[in-house]
Amino acid sequence: MTIRKDDMPLTAADKVEIHELVARYNRAIDSGDVEGWVDTFHPDGVFEGLVVPTFRGHDELRAFATDFWTKPEYAEWRGAQHWTTNMIVEGEGGRATLFAYHIMFTPDGPGARPALLAAYDDELIEVDGRWRFLRRRVIEFPGGQTP
Repeated sequence: MTIRKDDMPLTAADKVEIHELVARYNRAIDSGDVEGWVDTFHPDGVFEGLVVPTFRGHDELRAFATDFWTKPEYAEWRGAQHWTTNMIVEGEGGRATLFAYHIMFTPDGPGARPALLAAYDDELIEVDGRWRFLRRRVIEFPGGQTP
């Protein structure tokens, strides 16, 4: 496992890859792709949820993503869409931070309704030429409250 150690600032290509990582994360959890979602995290990655507990490492992350799609307590969230916007990516040397707004829409009749307004406060790492979440933390929506 090779971690980039130089002090070079992030390139435009790094930022595009990080944006695509977020999109892959959203698509995977929204479609039930457990392994795809787990793969967005470093093997030691941590997910700190706002309405769910903290999960550490691929085994716990996999168990949560599986439960999300199979256990009754998560039923109201299935079929939802994670939307991420206003992303700010900063960093250098194979490490980055990401701040973004997050809206989760759940089905509501023929339309959808916002079910969660939050933000992400993330740490990312580049390993073997691929960006992954080292820590993905969901925080309360700045200046607002979750519905």
